[in-house]
Parts: sequence; C-alpha cells; structure tokens
Amino acid sequence: MGVLSLLSGLVSMTTVYLMLAVITLFFVYDFWTHTYFKRQGIPGPPPKPIFGNALDFNRPICEVLDEYGQKYGTMFGVYLWRRPILVIADIEVLRNVMIKDYHKFYNKYPMPMKSGVFDLALFQLRDSQWKRIREIMTPTFTGKKMKMMSDTINKCADTVVEKLQQSCEKDGTIDSQALYGSFVMDSIASCGFGLKVNSQEDKDDPFVEHVARFFKVSFTSPAFMAVSFMPFLKHIFEYLNITLFPRDVIEFFSDVTEKAVALRENNTSEKRADFLQLLIDAKNGRTETANENDDDDIHNKYFKNAGTEDDVPTKAQKYMTREELLGQAIIFLAAGYETTSALLTLTSYLLATNPDHQDKLIAEVDDIAPKRDDVSYSTISKMPYLDQVVCEALRIYHRQHCKTDRECGETCTYKGIKIEKGAHIWIPPYTLHHDPHHWPNPTKFDPDRFSKESREGRNPFTWIPFGAGPRICIGMRFALMETKMALVRSLQVVRFEVSPLTKIPPDIGQSQILSSTASYMLKVVRRQ
Repeated sequence: MGVLSLLSGLVSMTTVYLMLAVITLFFVYDFWTHTYFKRQGIPGPPPKPIFGNALDFNRPICEVLDEYGQKYGTMFGVYLWRRPILVIADIEVLRNVMIKDYHKFYNKYPMPMKSGVFDLALFQLRDSQWKRIREIMTPTFTGKKMKMMSDTINKCADTVVEKLQQSCEKDGTIDSQALYGSFVMDSIASCGFGLKVNSQEDKDDPFVEHVARFFKVSFTSPAFMAVSFMPFLKHIFEYLNITLFPRDVIEFFSDVTEKAVALRENNTSEKRADFLQLLIDAKNGRTETANENDDDDIHNKYFKNAGTEDDVPTKAQKYMTREELLGQAIIFLAAGYETTSALLTLTSYLLATNPDHQDKLIAEVDDIAPKRDDVSYSTISKMPYLDQVVCEALRIYHRQHCKTDRECGETCTYKGIKIEKGAHIWIPPYTLHHDPHHWPNPTKFDPDRFSKESREGRNPFTWIPFGAGPRICIGMRFALMETKMALVRSLQVVRFEVSPLTKIPPDIGQSQILSSTASYMLKVVRRQ
C-alpha cells in the first residue's frame, strides 16, 4: 500500500508539473506572438495577454481605429487575439497596395467561418476564380444596365412617395430607417431576384423575414470569437455544420434563386434586364463585354480615379457554376441592403439638420427633375449638387465598411516598414475621411468639398467609400442610383425637418451601420 501511495503521489506531481509547463509555454508563446510589431519597429496600442486588442473593439471599430491613428500615426499594428494586423491609412502607401502593386495584395483575408454557397460570393473569392467571376459580373453594373433598371427603381420609389404623403396628412413624423430600408429591399428583390416584394406594406413576407435574420449575424458571437482565437476550430465547426450566417437563411435564398432561375430557363421568350438574368446567361456560357462610352455619366469618374484601367482582363473561359451563381445572388442582397438603406437614412438626417444645403438640392431637383417621370439614371447622373450631397454623406458617415482588408501575397517594404508575405492588412476609410489634414473641420457637413474644383485639388485616396483599384465595389453605380433616385423622388414632394423625436447625433451601431434598437425619426413637410 505504501508503494502504491508513493507512485500515486509521483504521478499526481508529474501531472501538476506537466500542466504548469504547458501553461508556461502557452503564455511564453502568447507573449512572443504579441511582440511581432515591436520586433518589426511598428508602433501600435499595447496588447493584452491572450486577447491582444480584441477587447478594445467592443464599440464601433471605426472610432477605435481613428483614435489609434491619431495616437500612433498612419501605419500601426493591432492584434486580433494573437493575429497581427497592419493598419494602413497612409494615402501614398495605399496607392501602391490598391493599385500600383495590387498584384501583391490581390486577395482579401479569408473569413474564419464557413457559410455554404455564401463562401462563393465575389468578395470572398481568391486569385483566378475572383477574376473570372468579376469579369462576368462587371457588365451588370455599367451605366447602360443601370439605365435599364432605373424604371424598376422608380416604381419602387412610388411607395416611398405615397408613405411620405400619408405622413404629411397625419403628424408628419417618419422613421427614415424603416421607410428607406423597405424601399431598398423592394429594389433589390426586383432588380436582383426578379421578385415583387412589397416590404413597405407586408412586413411578414418570408423574404423580408429572412433578410432581417441575415443581418442579425454578430461578429462578437461566441462561435466567431472562438474560431478567431483558435483557427483550427474552423474545420471542426464545418464538420458540425456551424456557420457564420444561419444555414436555413442561406438555404432560403438559395431556394428562391434556384426557383427563379428554373422559371426563367423554362421561359426563354421573355428576358428581364436585371442582375439574375446576367448570371443565368453566364452560367449558360453567354456573356458580354462591359463597354462604357457615356461621358455624361457623373459616376464614371469614380472608376477612373480608382485606377481600374491598370487591371488587365484575362482570357479565361467565362462560365459560372450553379453554386457560384447562388453565391453572387446572395451577395447582391447582402452587400446592397444595409449599406444603401443606412446611406439614405443618414443623408435625409443631414439634410434635415442643414436646411440651407437642402434648399440648394431642392432647387436642383426642381430644375432638372421636377416630376416623377423625369427621374431616371440619366437625369440623376447629371445632377452635380445631388452627387456632392451623397458623397459628403458617405464621407461623414462611412461606417458601412469601417475597414476593408487585404492579404499580402509577396513580401515588400514601404516607407521603411516591411510587410511580410501572408500579412493581414486593414484599410480604414473612416479614418481617411475624418483626417483634418485632408478635410478641415471634418465633422461639418459641407457638400462643396466635392465640387469639381475641390475634387481636382485633392488626392483621390482621401475618399474611398467604395474602395479603389481592381477590387473597387462592383455595385457602386447601383447603390448610388438607388440612393439618388429615392432622394429626388422624396424631395419632389416633401422637405425633411428635425422632429422633437430626432436623435442628434444619430445612433450608430456597433457591428452594423445603424443601431437595431434605435429609431431614426424625422419630420416631413409637404412642399407647396
């Protein structure tokens, strides 16, 4: 018995020593990984053990990165758990990363969790697959295609006008987020999926319900945080069918898309001018080349400033698989709904709180598009002050993408800072848009910042709400068309004013652009 007790004691002590050794090695490794930027001579906020700087992001990430930038400069390092991330807000370095040397930063950093066909959405694709799908999709978003879709958008805006007029007859109060969110959902359903979804009237529509659930995904959920801390869990989660976005929501939109595709392929006599039809044509090997010759289109300059002419098209076969088609259909919804509805909500707020600028915009509306049938893609593309108002709203409240990212594919050095192959890079548009060196009094709403003269004297990389270079947002024209047409139709009949219920400044969400628990109330007054 004495010998057994002695052996048992030795085993217990050995176990304790092994556990202590493992814990010690873990913290030594954790400490070492958190000295990466210090060893590289790159400044940044001090990381906490295990978490790095992840705990700092319990509030809007754009504000956190902006504060870091003010303290540590235009290039600094942060740690998401143990993963080092280089934040770049230097406009000259960004020109290299996004345009001149974009072949070294071709890909975005992969998402840590899988989500079925959503993983085949354009912004998640890499290398030659991204380039092939991008080339196929580009003709969908030319000015020519926008003109074909604008009548559909205008019809969706009819309900917006009706709602505004009904509000005027009552107390004149509107929830701008609810109003414009429904409008954008109807527009996307019609132009993207060929569906008639009157979400402005029917809140119980399955399409509406599943869209709402799609955007309730949290990047601070236990599953997402766990896989961010321990990347190997990605494979376990995939095996267990645990996804970032609810699987039944992805399956719902996949089913809707498949049924719409089948209906159109069985009825070839009628072809719609929309996003889904182009994807169907691509799946069947019928594609076209993007051709922009409309010099009057005010939106062309964004692509020119982005430097996309440096992107050389491939000669790869242009085809699209069934799964790739579903992925692009879903991203059309995901990329367009929340961002555009938030832009409309916040632009209407800025007009209400800046009546002098609203007066100038109304004068332009009355001059160029005073009636319903005057509103089209062609007319809104020739309204400079409207463009200035929307661009300034994007600058002030650009939280749609607090950061965009890249993965370094080839070790390079800029301004003495070495960026190693495989490095994860964050690009913070909000920080660039609020830099007082480029934008004096950056919190002030001043559309004249985007007059032709002001634009010509400013580096285009100080304003990148849609990104820049070959990976510039492909749906930019569609988002601007929705926003501008809805604003023009609204201002044809009402003025926006501040209500006693208006929150000044408006609430901003943490992981979403607008807070899901706040209301965005404005007063509307019928124009005489």
